[in-house]
Amino acid sequence: MRNFTVKSLITLLITSSALLLTPMKSDAQVNMTRLAQVAKSCQEDMFSSNYYKRMGFDTNSINQYLRNSYNQERAITDCISSRYHYSLVMTKYAWLDSTGEILPGYPGSVLVGSLANYFEGIYHTTSILDCIANQNLSSEKCPLVATFIANGTAFRGEWFYHYTVNVCPSCVVAHDELLGSKKEIFKAFVQWFLTLEKTQRRELISLLGDGDEASKLRLAIISESKAAVKKYWEVRQDIQEQEQERRRQEILGN
Repeated sequence: MRNFTVKSLITLLITSSALLLTPMKSDAQVNMTRLAQVAKSCQEDMFSSNYYKRMGFDTNSINQYLRNSYNQERAITDCISSRYHYSLVMTKYAWLDSTGEILPGYPGSVLVGSLANYFEGIYHTTSILDCIANQNLSSEKCPLVATFIANGTAFRGEWFYHYTVNVCPSCVVAHDELLGSKKEIFKAFVQWFLTLEKTQRRELISLLGDGDEASKLRLAIISESKAAVKKYWEVRQDIQEQEQERRRQEILGN
């Protein structure tokens, strides 16, 4: 699956370690320990045939796709962004970890993270509470939820750059068993949501719901995730430049 040069492989292996050693400024937005853990997992998974096999994907087509260096960088970027984002959500709402699954192998927390990511901060009106109350995805109140609740088709036919693919392979399997049915996955989500305690429901609506505060919260999580991606590539660039300088000095006999 891997198509990196030896130099690239070495860079990948040491980047996550370098992230842990990078001093943080007092006003730094990125949690470097979190980023190092996320980067390590992404570097292990994004170029692993076994990772994609777990989701039933055609590894030959993925291998072909990842021969391109731009696609390699895009895969790492999207993975770090998604996993860092999900880690932030799970840290802020730690109780999500014990709330169970919407479908076998599909934790409700993953769909919460996915919706928070896709709703972004630009949508001030998600109408998710109205959608849940009406339990009707085709309602005029639900266009945004209907767009992002599921893929509408199997991920294995359109695998790249999806939050769920990057975060939860077992969720992809559950999603694809229903052929990405928006109606069925929304129904499962509503049933899961209604099992939560009232305080937990209110907390999730404060993240996924309407209004400026929810929008600002989603945007803050996304902004930190983007900053984490930027920091990763900055550290990796520094490593490459240091290695280039080391080789120059070796040539000069220094």
